[in-house]
Amino acid sequence: MTGAVDPGAAGDLDADFEAALRRLLDPANAGRSLHWGRSYLYEGSWQRRRDGGEVAVVVKQFRHDDLRARLRRRRRGSRARLSFHAARRLRALGIPTPEPLLYAESTAVEGPAWFVCRRVPEAVELRYVLRALNSGEGPGRFPGIDGVALLRRVGALAAELHRHGVWFRDLTSGNVLLSAPTTDAELYLVDLNRARFRGRLSVSQRLRDLSRMPVLRPADRAEYLRGYRPAGLPRFQQLWFDLYHHGFRLRIRSKHGARRGLRRVADLLLPRRRAHPHVPGADTAAKAQERAVWDPLTDQPHQHATRSQRLGVRLRDAAHHARPLLRAAGPLLGSILEAKRVRRRLDRLPERIPFHGLGVAVGPDSAPVGDLVEAIDDLGVDSVLLRFHLWRDLHDDLLELAEILARAERRPVELVFQLSQDRSLVRDGELWRRRVEEAVAALMPFGQSFLIGQAPNRSKWGVWRPDEYWSLLAAGVRAVRAADRDACVLAPAVIDFEPHATAGLVHSGLREHRFDILASQLYVDRRGAPENRQLGFDLAGKLALLRALARRAPDCASDRSWVTEFNWPLREGPHAPAGRDVAVDEDTQASYLVRYCLEALGTGLAERVFWWQLAAAGYGLIDPRGGALRRRPAYLALRQLQRAFAGAGVERLRLPPGVRGYRALRPGREIQALWTTDRRGRSFGPPVRVRRAWDRDGRESDSGDVPLGPAPVYFECERSDTGT
Repeated sequence: MTGAVDPGAAGDLDADFEAALRRLLDPANAGRSLHWGRSYLYEGSWQRRRDGGEVAVVVKQFRHDDLRARLRRRRRGSRARLSFHAARRLRALGIPTPEPLLYAESTAVEGPAWFVCRRVPEAVELRYVLRALNSGEGPGRFPGIDGVALLRRVGALAAELHRHGVWFRDLTSGNVLLSAPTTDAELYLVDLNRARFRGRLSVSQRLRDLSRMPVLRPADRAEYLRGYRPAGLPRFQQLWFDLYHHGFRLRIRSKHGARRGLRRVADLLLPRRRAHPHVPGADTAAKAQERAVWDPLTDQPHQHATRSQRLGVRLRDAAHHARPLLRAAGPLLGSILEAKRVRRRLDRLPERIPFHGLGVAVGPDSAPVGDLVEAIDDLGVDSVLLRFHLWRDLHDDLLELAEILARAERRPVELVFQLSQDRSLVRDGELWRRRVEEAVAALMPFGQSFLIGQAPNRSKWGVWRPDEYWSLLAAGVRAVRAADRDACVLAPAVIDFEPHATAGLVHSGLREHRFDILASQLYVDRRGAPENRQLGFDLAGKLALLRALARRAPDCASDRSWVTEFNWPLREGPHAPAGRDVAVDEDTQASYLVRYCLEALGTGLAERVFWWQLAAAGYGLIDPRGGALRRRPAYLALRQLQRAFAGAGVERLRLPPGVRGYRALRPGREIQALWTTDRRGRSFGPPVRVRRAWDRDGRESDSGDVPLGPAPVYFECERSDTGT
């Protein structure tokens, strides 16, 4: 890397500059994600050399992974360098922008670059204020802000830029920060890499700058322009401004629509967008089957093979895929029809089901063992799944955790061990056999349930054909049965809702592939809420289909079905295991968790469900970054669900359209969990007298009628016999 440090900031840098810099620029050390898009912004900290204190900073990581970005970098330099020098020039002119500390850039033209500045504490983006003003909700959402005065101040800031000959070129609401949600807060300009410094600006350049600010109401636009020029724009310039403004808005809308339409075609025909800079590259000479590498931030492999490369492999292996699919076609059709009948009966005649089987999963090196044990005890879950990556040595932290949880004097916790593969183990069957036998021998004293393999329908986990997975499964079954004939084997752990893949993998018909329980990694995050439909099935319908497949599968010894992984990724940049389109905020994640568990366990369609995973950045119940383990809302929500429902007889409630709920019945006590799928919420109360009420996270609230929303609410009621 090369770069530069602002002279005024040099005294605050750590003595070991290179180590401190590399630590700061590594996204694994991000304190909090601020933005995730073409660039990644996150919070970090410098440790001051003089007094050991810390300076809060913001790191912006730029990518130069397409032809246009590389050409622009060759011509003008990296966007990090441009941002650094622009920030210094603006501050010299007296125009507020966060203090620049340094920039760094890869020496490779396609490599990343980073810009680091001091963080503005409690900053608010102007975009949120303007959205409130545009919708007429400004006074209610931002009571400390006078909209007219703020718009004039923003216009005056634009005028100050233009007086100094600065053509900002991206003067939008997302690039203006308020130091506080008040009218007189300091305004800071950010995202400076497009700025041009000229001696004098043309009328067109000034109006193009002004027109990008999304002030939509005509009266608000007039105040904004009055701040820029107290007398207002001359009539001709006003018409010119309106043309630019509406043209810019139209271009933004049309660009979003075009991107959505072309994305699928581009994904197939063009190489995929480069991985995030922290992901190691693949060997350029490697075949498509060998191009997966490990991504340490998302705790999963990253597939460097493009869609077209993968399609080529699938076409060459078409016969290997076709045979199991043809064998499974009839049973799959019968299972679909059965699942439809079960799903309809569920609404008409809900059954009372014992509520148990709520669990969490733990991967290697996620958090200190003592903290994991404390969290598992606090949650009160019935089951814990431990995932072992067998291409590495057995993980000492997971072995220690298994031993502690299996102690006789502790509260009973069912342990499930997942034995995962990578491509090297798929290629070398003998090595896989030895690793499985070693793992089974080490883990059998602590538990007797073993899940063989990981996501065989995803090539990044090393399996490209059904027969490759069957070889892994056969070796795993032999190792487990040899250690204990009564041990339990789970398979095949197909990820996402792909019933054709599940059906194909469980219809080999060979005895050496026979297992006990159907395991599925049933993520539904790509559809949003768990109640949303995919291929005509909501979550309950999907679970009914999986159980019907298990019942018909010759390879499965029972109709038992477990969900061994589910979660919703968070908007936390490269830590999230899925894309921005499916990421949610922490509050939504917590609500979806409760609703998923109730729909799965409250219907009896799944015996066990496991949240993946307990501690992880980007999706875990606990955020392990920064030393202290922060318990997210999803952690509190799972704990409250377990406390309210565990061990009770649970029954689905028949409720008005849009309202969903379950009741937990114990002698002399009934607890109802209710929510609505309507984002706006609605007023609804149980038809029986309410004794106590709690919110989703276990905080007690006033009993009685409360507005229902997407977050489930719990009511302790007088015992109802009808449940209606």
